[in-house]
Amino acid sequence: MSVRPILFVYKEIVPGDLRKLVAESNDSQTGGGARDLRFPAATFNPVMHRIFTVDGVGRGGRPIRTANVTYVDDQGDERKTKLHYWPPTASRKTEGRIAQVHASPALGGQILSTDKGRIFVVLTKYSDGEVRCDFAYEDELKDKQLWAPEASSQIFKCMASAAARTNRTVQGYYDFDEGTGYCHAD
Repeated sequence: MSVRPILFVYKEIVPGDLRKLVAESNDSQTGGGARDLRFPAATFNPVMHRIFTVDGVGRGGRPIRTANVTYVDDQGDERKTKLHYWPPTASRKTEGRIAQVHASPALGGQILSTDKGRIFVVLTKYSDGEVRCDFAYEDELKDKQLWAPEASSQIFKCMASAAARTNRTVQGYYDFDEGTGYCHAD
């Protein structure tokens, strides 16, 4: 049986997220400036736990989940690294997060093109257990050679739903096995 995608999670990258990726999210010298990508925990935790399958321990002994992900570096070579998914905290009770995105070679330090439409970070899990981390541009999502139509159509449907509610940002997922998707438009 050939390797195929089984789960696809996407999150739109907005200007504030672009700043997080290049470690410029701290707007004052008094701290703050979290450099993470946040997801509504109630909806996304079950899906994220299918991607982030390794139990780990984070700062302060907090249980976290990790995933070994494959990404493409600046030279076009495939590399592997870890990403960390943290559960909600006392101050952010409803949000899970991919932490320290600026420090990840899969996400951080990237200067992304802003002339190809909206930008999405995409995590795709395959039937052989591999997890890929990619950036997808709105213009490229139309290319069926680059993106599975089941996945790209989910993003476009979510974008249309968000536009109907005054251009909100989008994030969601698609389960290839179940044939179901979810759109969360902030």
